[in-house]
Amino acid sequence: MTSFKLDNGLQVILHEDHSTPIVAVNVWYHVGSKNEVPGHTGFAHLFEHLMFQGSKHYDEDYFKPLQEVGGTLNGTTSSDRTNFWEVVPSNFLGLALSMEADRMGYLLDTLTQEKLNTQREVVKNEKRQNYDNRPYGLAHTKLAEALFPSDHPYHWITIGSLDDIDKASLEDVKEFFRLYYVPSNASLVIAGDFDPAQARHFVEKYFGPLPTGLDLQPVTAPQPKLAHEVRVTMEDRVAVPRLYLSWPTVPQWSPDAAALDVLANGLADSKLARLYKALVYDRQIAQDVSVYHDDREIAGQFIIAATARPGKSLTELKTAIDDELARLKAAPPTVGEVDRIYNALEAAFVYDLQTVEVKADQLNRYGTFLKRPNYFPEDLARYRRVTPADVQRVANKYLTDKRVVLSVVPTGGDRNNQPKAQIAQQDSLPASSSAATSPTTIPPAKAEIPAATAGQEAGSPNSTHNAANATSNDTTNISASPEASAAHSSSPTPAGNNTVAAAPTTDSYERPTPQPDPVFSLPHLQRRRLSNGLPVLIVEQHELPIVSFNLVVKAGAAADPPERAGLAALTSDLLDEGTGTRSALTISSELAGVGARLSTWSGWDVSNVNLLTLTRHLDQTLPIYASVIADPAFPVKELERMRTLRLAALQQKNNNPDDIAAVVYASLLYGRNHPYGHLPGGVTDSISTIQQDDVRHFYDTYYRPNNAALIVVGDVKPDALMIKLERAFFGWKKGRPKPVNITTPPPRDRSEIYLVDKPGAPQSVIAMGQVGVSRSTPDYFPLLVLNDILGGQFTSRLNMNLRQTKGYTYGARTYFSYRRSPGPFTATAGVQTAVTKDAISEFLKELSGVRGSAPITAAEVEYAKESIIRGFPRTFETPEQIADHLTDIVLYDLPDDYFDHYLEGVRSVTLEDVQRAANHYIDPAHMAVLVVGDRKSIEPSLRSLDQIGSTLKLLDPQGRPVTQ
Repeated sequence: MTSFKLDNGLQVILHEDHSTPIVAVNVWYHVGSKNEVPGHTGFAHLFEHLMFQGSKHYDEDYFKPLQEVGGTLNGTTSSDRTNFWEVVPSNFLGLALSMEADRMGYLLDTLTQEKLNTQREVVKNEKRQNYDNRPYGLAHTKLAEALFPSDHPYHWITIGSLDDIDKASLEDVKEFFRLYYVPSNASLVIAGDFDPAQARHFVEKYFGPLPTGLDLQPVTAPQPKLAHEVRVTMEDRVAVPRLYLSWPTVPQWSPDAAALDVLANGLADSKLARLYKALVYDRQIAQDVSVYHDDREIAGQFIIAATARPGKSLTELKTAIDDELARLKAAPPTVGEVDRIYNALEAAFVYDLQTVEVKADQLNRYGTFLKRPNYFPEDLARYRRVTPADVQRVANKYLTDKRVVLSVVPTGGDRNNQPKAQIAQQDSLPASSSAATSPTTIPPAKAEIPAATAGQEAGSPNSTHNAANATSNDTTNISASPEASAAHSSSPTPAGNNTVAAAPTTDSYERPTPQPDPVFSLPHLQRRRLSNGLPVLIVEQHELPIVSFNLVVKAGAAADPPERAGLAALTSDLLDEGTGTRSALTISSELAGVGARLSTWSGWDVSNVNLLTLTRHLDQTLPIYASVIADPAFPVKELERMRTLRLAALQQKNNNPDDIAAVVYASLLYGRNHPYGHLPGGVTDSISTIQQDDVRHFYDTYYRPNNAALIVVGDVKPDALMIKLERAFFGWKKGRPKPVNITTPPPRDRSEIYLVDKPGAPQSVIAMGQVGVSRSTPDYFPLLVLNDILGGQFTSRLNMNLRQTKGYTYGARTYFSYRRSPGPFTATAGVQTAVTKDAISEFLKELSGVRGSAPITAAEVEYAKESIIRGFPRTFETPEQIADHLTDIVLYDLPDDYFDHYLEGVRSVTLEDVQRAANHYIDPAHMAVLVVGDRKSIEPSLRSLDQIGSTLKLLDPQGRPVTQ
């Protein structure tokens, strides 16, 4: 790592990593929501959006040129900084740098009122989707308002006040940019496969002429202090109540910060952690608990959040939490506890170094806040120095009775069919004797619609080309602080200063000439086989001392008996809940003690058991991993506990419009009794009836070495590894797995529209589509290109229409779910309630357009192909990514050299191939159109939709018909 500073004050950090021919460009501006003032909030986050709308030398959407060359890009805003990043093929480093420099120096040349108005609407959609319409989505807003005084810079959340954004003039916004988005307030990291001399040339050429900014003074504010316990009650559209406890702590890198981090991990980072074990595992009064120390630049907060099990009260949770904290304050944790936490933190540090994107971001974090980009070893050493006595001390010092207690309770008292007054008595915490104020009641929040992902098969193996995400993510862990008044200063203020920046001194901008594409060699795959028949696929990767194991079992939810939906998922859940020689707690203790991560997962066609471990702990972790796979005990006690957690999760999902859409959409396309007609997590009725014998039978039938494959990627030597694997899996025997037969439903006679009512929802979730294709389709590559054009990229037709032009949504997309049998084709978005009908019309227009009314062009096909081809190398950067590709080979019976010829398949796609695929596989005249939203607001307009309005049917959240 090397660093230098330009004359204009820009800090530049270079880190070479030639393992993959890609490079990350990462720019941090030392400005976030804390640099705003009351009445002008939300500006930093607004600029996160505006920075993608074009600048002087490229006045178009920034995604287009960078995605065309196979890059991925995004931006995020926190209270303390805003960052923008790209990961591109290494021969396009100059392009990425030139575009970053252009928006730093020349954004205002092209910033218009029209652009500002459009992005205001996008921000509003983001707030509806990620805050207003998400269960518990406003909790951190309320914590911040309660914990920090009204004039403290952490009192408002990063997205700010929409009223402030609406009132801001174009000149107000420009002044904020001139003040903060300048070289002297920025840090640039280049990490990956590049030549340092060439990189420095590009930096000096494009960033060098930009003028420096003013010498900004740091934002300061008194540390928040609470005089007493502050209690807040918030009604929300949630199924079960949740408790939040929040305390003011210290800024990041303060002497006590590391001990507070260790304390947080020790309370909830594993089954052995004190609060998790007490609340979730032993007493089973909570379905989840999380603890985190959110230390930011000028203040910190410690937050505990626990969701009650159905039938349990927040009073029980609070008492149990306080009891555990009292024990910790009275007696320090053991040396073993602190060592376990350190080992987990150390492993996490290493795991986070797998991508150049994350490395670049970490270097910029150190460089921006500490001016020491090489702080990594010292950062880790802080945790090594924490002692049990330190943990006890900070618990006593900071976790006092002077805190914020936030109770989030179901709206209207409908939980468990109890009246509101009874719920308020049971689940809103009673007044504390230490509090000087009465509880505050906050108006109801809204229900959830996470980012337009209805029906998404999260985590499932699918195509190697992934769609870009929406432009921005609010990354702040929004927290809370006191009521004591505290003025903060940041000089100068954003508004009213017309002299804060000058134009660039020279304008010799020249787009860099693309260099030849770098040579990319696929990782070498070695296939072996254990004596019990288990295939082993091995890829050596020695860049980091980590090893990734992924067992792929060729059975998932599609193998569930019709009356046992969720059996595959529950079986997967129970694998690490006890073996013939280890209890659930022992497994958790032994793995967490060395920072290893074990996870299990079940999709429609596949079940996975994954292990990520440091190489030096392989001999300790591999036997545990093998025992989970080959010798699970499925204890009845653990089955009942996991059943309860699954049932509680299903209850929560019934209040989430996105989850409702996924459940109903699957049943509409396939029918409730079809193997693909339910989600892998199952349904309440079936989960309630599954017994130990059912789990054992599913495991005995499908978890067999001749129905699975083990994928190992990382820092291993194959010959030595095979000896270890033979020993570990020696007792696992072959079986006779039953074939899973899946029929394909016939096409619909016509398109029909369905509505699930979510009263008061500010957004509607739209999911429309039809049964698509299997992964074995000969049209896989034409469909890959087609989807990129239609809805698979940020710059796709659908997203550019609904988000960028119409302003209806935060993001719209399409995807083909490739499975062993035909999976769905889906088009989806969360849209403003008022434009639901218009949005559906635009969906149908775009889907019809690719069939001929707006025919696909040769330019679109070439753009999509180049994006896929040039983006291919970055999908092989990490062990997990490589394992995902190998999972495709195993699950879909692809040849071992499949990815050697993958790009040939993409290059061979023609315009005629894509148009034929669109005409054959996308038919808006025969689709199911599902809407989850506020019936009262949208039903009349939906019934007036051309052709399909008369077909409207009302459904409940499980997809069953309801009466008018």
